[in-house]
Amino acid sequence: MQQGVGVHIVSYKVGINFFPTALAFFKQLPLHKPLGLFTIVAISSCLQLSHAQVSPLFPDDIYADERARFLILEKSLRTLPKRRLEDLDAEIYGLANYPLYPYLLRLRLERTMSLKTQREVEQFLEDYAGQPVSYGLRYRWLNYLSSQGHENAFLSSYRDGMGAKLTCQALGYKLKRTDDPKPVLTDVDPLWYSGQSQPDECDPLFAKWRSNGLMTPDKVVKRIAIAAKEDNRRIIPYLKRQLPTSHQYLADAWSSVSRDVSLVNRTRLFPLKHKNSEAEILTWGIEKLAWRNPKAAIKAYNTYAPKNIFSEPELHIIQRAIALSATLDFLPEAHEWLDKADIAGASDDVKFWHVSFLLRGKQWQRVVDVIDAASPELQQEENFRYWKARALEELGNVMQATVMYQQLSTERNYYGFMASARINSQPNLAYTPAPRVQSAVHAIANTPATQRATEFYRLERSTSARREWRYLLSNLPDSQVTDAGVLAYEWGIYDQAIISFAKSGYWDDVERRFPLAFESQFSEKSETYDVSKAFAMAIARRESSFMVDAVSPVGAAGLMQLMPGTAQYLAKKKVSRHTLFQVENNLDYGVQYLRYLGDKLDNNPVLVSASYNAGWRKVLEWLPAGEALPVDIWIENIPYKETRSYVKAVLAYQYIYEHQLGENKNVFPQLTQDVIPSSSAVSTHPVTGTLQLAPH
Repeated sequence: MQQGVGVHIVSYKVGINFFPTALAFFKQLPLHKPLGLFTIVAISSCLQLSHAQVSPLFPDDIYADERARFLILEKSLRTLPKRRLEDLDAEIYGLANYPLYPYLLRLRLERTMSLKTQREVEQFLEDYAGQPVSYGLRYRWLNYLSSQGHENAFLSSYRDGMGAKLTCQALGYKLKRTDDPKPVLTDVDPLWYSGQSQPDECDPLFAKWRSNGLMTPDKVVKRIAIAAKEDNRRIIPYLKRQLPTSHQYLADAWSSVSRDVSLVNRTRLFPLKHKNSEAEILTWGIEKLAWRNPKAAIKAYNTYAPKNIFSEPELHIIQRAIALSATLDFLPEAHEWLDKADIAGASDDVKFWHVSFLLRGKQWQRVVDVIDAASPELQQEENFRYWKARALEELGNVMQATVMYQQLSTERNYYGFMASARINSQPNLAYTPAPRVQSAVHAIANTPATQRATEFYRLERSTSARREWRYLLSNLPDSQVTDAGVLAYEWGIYDQAIISFAKSGYWDDVERRFPLAFESQFSEKSETYDVSKAFAMAIARRESSFMVDAVSPVGAAGLMQLMPGTAQYLAKKKVSRHTLFQVENNLDYGVQYLRYLGDKLDNNPVLVSASYNAGWRKVLEWLPAGEALPVDIWIENIPYKETRSYVKAVLAYQYIYEHQLGENKNVFPQLTQDVIPSSSAVSTHPVTGTLQLAPH
């Protein structure tokens, strides 16, 4: 997803996993399972989905009449007075064989809730337990029972995990029914450990918990820490009053440091009376401070580390933050802190950035040494195998490097494709289509969940449809999830096909995992704006997995996840979000934006893809300050983890789509020859006055 075109994006370096765009929410599907290049995150759970028009290629419509009756009944159940709802029963039951019949039953139960319908509600919750149609109904039922004072019915229907308010009510009702409160009160601790104020219904419970001696200073300090870390200092004064005088300074320290992390250097806040508690405050504060001001964090570390108050895990946390922040800021101290942090027990990203730092300086022998010192598991990661081969090649050990490149070139990922280019061989797509068994696909098509999803798609209710498809996948045997992917592909539900193949672990069906969705529209727009069709499709595949109605948490919309502001900049007129759900419009603005970035960034696909994710202003800031860097080294040093992975994914996807489209192209050989220019190549456009990369 792109940043706004004409807006300077201000961001703060808050950690190696930080990235400034809404793609924090998004997934990356691995190209080849054993490699672990990307983390699978179920894309459906990370996007809000609109009700935009989609056009799956479903079989014959056998429920057209029932669907029309369903819509009429649904409206009547929502609008008729409660006293008249019984008049609809015969019509409702007349749709008992229609896939969405349970949704009518739910609507009726919601409108007629009373103690008299308890058996019906509980039977419904039992019959449809775990299914999307039941989501939220128990919560609504319990709130109704609570509001009416039906305590016994409430306890009968209550289940764990219903939220603080209902949990406190359930525990309160249980206390009324027992002579020994201690077993009930032991369940209060999880409710207490919240950084936010809890509902009023919890107050009597907390009072009983406290009067029975279960509130200890350690528990109060723990909640203060949680609140401070959540930036909720408003409840700290109340919590401070629950502490003995000897512990109250800890509340002040947490409040001060959470407001201004530089106050870790104010030693009077830390008299070391309760060293473990103070070490927790300092660890949290120094780690946060390191990302903003690594030199100030180093000062704090040097003040407190000699006092031996930090545990070994706490030392790892602090050293990691300082090392990585110093590396990203190109500080001379980076080398020292990477050596200090890169020890047994350190997180894997310390090793990653140690190698990246050495690559930036082309310290090839040190690259080999650091990789060889990694754990055997880490040494087998594709990135470390690639960089060891690269280093050996630079050191003149061409034979060993070639062997490593050959091994890596059999794998279907960015590093495998780069390795192939370095030994002048074709990348290996390892394409093995999933077998299509007619009876198995037919069985999936006729499951109740699939039929419900199909009906919701026909009703243009994509959110509900995808919810049913997720339920389907979660309840299918592993052996049948691939069949669901085949079915979704054939029906043109490409996002669900991609998710289904990812869940099944069948990575080798490249054609179905990288469908030629909306090919004619991509052809037209790519020709209009002189943008590689394979590149545009790779961007869309990475952005939305071809969900035409996808909406990110910050409002990016459609196939290419465009912000309305970006579209308006390009269109020179107001563009609604609904407009961006239309494939034609979304691709027009998305491909046009790729052209805009190409013009600004000398048509460099690496810089364009990075800019689409992180914003072009940020990418210009990342250009090397000194001499130009080889493309692969620059990519490895992109500060944002999301953008690094994004660029690698898009480049790999581009090659796959070049193959899918029958194009005799391969971007990777050129990548092994190209360099990313230094910041001195940035100039001001003579007409627009905006920054741009000078043509090479």
